[in-house]
Amino acid sequence: MASNLYRGRNKSRKSFFLFIFLGIIFIGSAIAGVIYLERETPLVDISDELGLIGSYKEVTVTVTDQKSGLSHVDVRLVQGSKQKKLNERNFQRQGYAPKAGPEQLQLKVVIDAKALNLKNGSAQLVVTANDFSYWNFLRGNKTERVYEFTLDTEPPKVNRMDSPRYIKPGGAGIVIYKISEPVANHGVRVNGFFHSGFPLPGAEGTFGAIIGLPYYTENIESAAVEAVDEAGNVGKAPFGMILKSVKWKQDQINIPDSFLTLKIPEFSQYYPQMEGDTIEKYLYVNNTVRRENNKRIMEICSNSGKEQLWSGKFGRMARSSNRAGYADHRTYYYKGKEIDKQVHLGIDLASTRHAEVLAANKGKVIFADYLGIYGNMVILDHGLGVFSLYSHLSQIGVVEGDMLEKNGVLGATGTSGMAGGDHLHFSMLVNGILVNPLEWWDEHWLDLNILSYLK
Repeated sequence: MASNLYRGRNKSRKSFFLFIFLGIIFIGSAIAGVIYLERETPLVDISDELGLIGSYKEVTVTVTDQKSGLSHVDVRLVQGSKQKKLNERNFQRQGYAPKAGPEQLQLKVVIDAKALNLKNGSAQLVVTANDFSYWNFLRGNKTERVYEFTLDTEPPKVNRMDSPRYIKPGGAGIVIYKISEPVANHGVRVNGFFHSGFPLPGAEGTFGAIIGLPYYTENIESAAVEAVDEAGNVGKAPFGMILKSVKWKQDQINIPDSFLTLKIPEFSQYYPQMEGDTIEKYLYVNNTVRRENNKRIMEICSNSGKEQLWSGKFGRMARSSNRAGYADHRTYYYKGKEIDKQVHLGIDLASTRHAEVLAANKGKVIFADYLGIYGNMVILDHGLGVFSLYSHLSQIGVVEGDMLEKNGVLGATGTSGMAGGDHLHFSMLVNGILVNPLEWWDEHWLDLNILSYLK
């Protein structure tokens, strides 16, 4: 009886160990199945939505597999019966553990319509990716993403109708043109600088762009009307202009200690990073701060309203005298020694102390604050890329967003910023380029060169 009991216990023990063994095998098989027979397909993404593309397009394809890793990635272009392989990568298995291949891959894909001999119309970008999983009879998981797009390689047709025959450094003008189809962006590019265009009222399909040249322009290397369609194709119509020479006034400015004593404390409030003695601080303001200020002004005046708010010539401060002119080339002296050179990009007008400053034309206030060498400053956007600037004010009477009629009061003259005496520094800008205000004060010039086209 004891023997039977012993045999029964022995049999139960064997069964228990067999159960444990089978359990371990089952759990191990389950874990191995999860690892080696994982069913998560690779993920595919592209950097840009394709939609409508032009003759050349670069796309970054990103493929990810965080389980077994990537074994194969293929990118091809399909149009009708044609297939063009754009990129392909194959990987060797790196062992039998998880992540036997790379976890992520980025491929640069170039769609060059001319090189691939593609035709305008619909096409597909097909991305196929496989991983190192043993699922699917050892073939692994597979992802195929198809991106539909339309190919348009025809640039819009641009016809320049009119443009300035003569133009001066610091001068302005208008270019008139037609475009064959609706486009995403258009305007005129002169020496690499782009002037945005606008539709002319009452003339469907006809546009204009007001252009301005920097004072330092020595020659016109390139000038063309440009139109970019939704597919990125660029249509161009080059044209020429004759650049008239200008001789700028040369001026000498003496910097007395009394001026430094008055001004350095003001600038120290806004630019505590200034170092050195008073003349070193002055040179920091006259150079570094000046460059930063002019860059900021160009940014402010880079996006003008498409509605023409202004009409007629621009006004100047009444009963005022000119103290300094546009593009005067200044040499600065301290105690008889030359210390700096700068160019004055506006016209200084002096009247009575704290004289009212009036808007030169109807416009919207887009800046009303302190800005370095300009002191208290107001900028008006008159629409179509035209701006006016008023600085060294003793007080500002407007806020951003205000709409001013011509001769509306915006502040009073003063000595803020780099001003030695009470006056108004007045500037005109075209798409952020500081141009000569004299042209905009001249009714005959303005009507002949710009307004007659806008009418």
